[in-house]
Parts: sequence; structure tokens; C-alpha cells
Amino acid sequence: MNTLHVNIARTFFTICVMILSYAGHTQSANSNVYVVHGTTENFDTQLPARLYIYNPVDQVKQMVAEVAIGKKGAYILEYEFSGPDLYRLNLPGRQSVMLAIDTGQSDIQVDVEGKRGGYVRITGSADSEKLLGYEEFRGESNKRLVSPTYAAMSSAKSAEDVEAEVDAVEAYVVASKLHRKELLDYTDNNIGTSIALYGTMLRWTGDDEVARLDRLVQAFAKAHPDLKATKAMEDKVERYKRVSVGVKAPDLSAPAPDGNILSLEEIDAEYILIDFWASWCGPCRSQFPDLQKVYRDFKDQGFEILGVSLDGKADRWKTAITDYELDWLHISDLLVWKSELAKNYNVTFVPFNLLVDKNGMIVAKNIHSKTLYSKLTELFEAK
Repeated sequence: MNTLHVNIARTFFTICVMILSYAGHTQSANSNVYVVHGTTENFDTQLPARLYIYNPVDQVKQMVAEVAIGKKGAYILEYEFSGPDLYRLNLPGRQSVMLAIDTGQSDIQVDVEGKRGGYVRITGSADSEKLLGYEEFRGESNKRLVSPTYAAMSSAKSAEDVEAEVDAVEAYVVASKLHRKELLDYTDNNIGTSIALYGTMLRWTGDDEVARLDRLVQAFAKAHPDLKATKAMEDKVERYKRVSVGVKAPDLSAPAPDGNILSLEEIDAEYILIDFWASWCGPCRSQFPDLQKVYRDFKDQGFEILGVSLDGKADRWKTAITDYELDWLHISDLLVWKSELAKNYNVTFVPFNLLVDKNGMIVAKNIHSKTLYSKLTELFEAK
């Protein structure tokens, strides 16, 4: 082979190596770029599609991708995948889809109707399909069990029938508890150790189900020992154990409406109802007449209420206290679902309450209306 041929061969070899090296570098650089794409039937090209990482503990979302909707309703979202996690896909038309994305699910198609409550079709992520099944069941269960009690509360309020409103609140509490049990039953039977379990934790209830939650999370931890989702769920189960009936309630400390710090430990009362609420919560407002009656009838016997608001604006919080004549103690850090007060008590829905005795021991949880009245009657008569 002459010198020219040798040089050509060497040059060709060098070019091939460069191409292969570049291709390998490109593949490595993009190996963590995942795609969520699809179409939406109803859309506004002026509004984008957005993908967020979603934290079900404090309900905070962080945007990881944004793209304009195409003329035919198509969208393609590319993002850097950093590990199995929970995501929220927001599309025009107020349609939001929760996704549970595990390693290797790098090409997910999500087609939607593009309106609240519209259809959703997911392919490319078995975990997201499981979470979608859970969400569809949740909607059906809520409509069957909880929605009728909302209608009853609204009807009683419009008729200014206080007794009927109290009964409706009681029915709401019972229906909500049954609803959450159905959700946990569904989870137990259908989710397994899928990353979708992380997406269900927002609606867990630890009142009677701590042992079952512990079992589900332990199984998940064996399959996914190093995930942040595992740590979050383990921590939540431990918090349930710390706020179970029969244990001492964690202290609560936050500003009162006058700006001074008030803590649970400094309240001198035989029994204290720790009532988590918010001015924006309809069922919370519906229970006010009931709480006012309980407070009037038992205050002189040593009963107190500590209202813990999950409001985000001081004026709305204070106005509600005044307008609804909530004449008991109140605190709030005004952080809504980011509140450490709510996190420490595993509060993911309101109204939510705990009854504690003078030593801070939890006597009962989530008792409302006539059940609360009966419990206080029983406790004070026993003294």
C-alpha cells in the first residue's frame, strides 16, 4: 500500500472514531432526557402545556418543562429525568393529569379531552396507568359517597336550617372516612410496589389504618430502598404513629391573630379540640354552628378549642374569625399546605381535628357534630 493510500486509510479511520465517539457522547448526554407527548382535543394555542415534579407532602410543584400547544392540539415535553418521581401534567382547559414515572419510561404518550373531568389515555408508563386507575376510582367513589353530603350541606345552608346543616356535616365526615378507606382498599389491591403508591399518599388516613400503611410502605421500601419517595412515605407513617389515639400530641406553636406566639402546651384546659380548618373550606364553615354550640355548652367545664388555620392570607383568616364569631383560640403560620403545623399532624384534608386531654394525650380523632358532643358529655360526666 503506498503512502497516499495509507494516509487516506488513517484519515478515514480517524473520522470513523470521531463519529463513533460523538455518537456515544450524544447518547450519554441525552440518556436522561425523557419525553411526555400527546394531543388534547380542546385547547388554546395561547396557553402552554406544562410538566411539574409534584411533592404530595406539601403539595408543591416545580416546573421541569413547558411547550406551546401545536395547531392540531399536539405537544411534546422534554425534561431531564433525575429518578422515579411523581409528576403533574397541566394542559389548557383546566385538565391536570398525575403521572408516576419510573426509570426506563422515557417515552410516554398522554392524550386528553382537554377539559376538567375529561378522558385521559396513557401509554408508555405502567405506573402512570396504575395511578390513573386509582384517580378514576377516586372520582367515582367521591361522587358516590361524598358529593351527596356536599349537596345536603349547601341545601341546609340555603334554607338556614342549622340542625340540618349539623347533620349534613356529620354525614360528610362519615362519608369522607368511608371514601378514604375505599381508596386504601383499592391501593392495597391494585398498586403494589409501583411508584404510583407515592401518588396515593395525599389521601391516606392514619386513624385506623396505620398498620396497613406500614405494611404497604415496608414492601415498597424493599423494592425501592433509596428513593426520596420511600423516605417521604416512611416519614409519613411514623408521623401517623406519633399522632395516634393514646399518645401525646406534638406541640403546636404559631402566631395568634394578635401576632403573639401561642402554643398548645400553654393552654390550661381539661380537654382541647385541635381543629384544623381554613376560611376557603366549605365543610369547615358548615361546622361552625356546631362548634359554637359545643363551645358554649362545655367551656365553663374546662373545654377549649384551638383553631389551626391553613389559610394563606392573614386578612381572610382574621375576617373569618370575626364574621363567623369563632370566639376560641386561634393560630396560623399562613402557609396553607406548606404549613409545618399541618405536616407534623399529617393533615392532608380539612376539617380535621383531634381531642386531647390536659396532659396532651390524644383522646379521639376526627369526631364532629353530635359525635363530638356525645364524647365530651361522656368525658365530663366521668369526672
